[in-house]
Amino acid sequence: MSKNFILTGFVTAIANLILHAGVFFIFLKDFYATHPAGSIEYLNQLNRPPDQLIVWALLVSSLAFGFFITTMIKWSGAKTFGSGLRHGFIIGLLFWTAINFGLFSAQHIFSLPSVFADLACSAFAMTISSGVSAWMLGKAKTN
Repeated sequence: MSKNFILTGFVTAIANLILHAGVFFIFLKDFYATHPAGSIEYLNQLNRPPDQLIVWALLVSSLAFGFFITTMIKWSGAKTFGSGLRHGFIIGLLFWTAINFGLFSAQHIFSLPSVFADLACSAFAMTISSGVSAWMLGKAKTN
């Protein structure tokens, strides 16, 4: 692994986390409230309040996503922001479709409208993050 790959993985992790947090607070938080999978009591048991968030686990998850995206983009050969968007859209759409419908099929944590809303928002975040990753990886190749 090169220094650029490691740096790209960290930057991609940050970009993906910011994008996911942004779409959650701008759109999904209210959407989930109006399209609950169960009762308010159930949702309160399921979700941690913000003051109980496990920060280290969030960081591990974010880093894993950043390096997952960076690895997929490196393997795809994408070297520009645009090619990263194209590859990232396909990867993100397939990945989040598998996750969301898998969870919907076996658990009571999503309503069907929430599956589609989360799928769109998560695939969007992964697409943009993939563009950033490809741009950074391609930039290093040209230097």
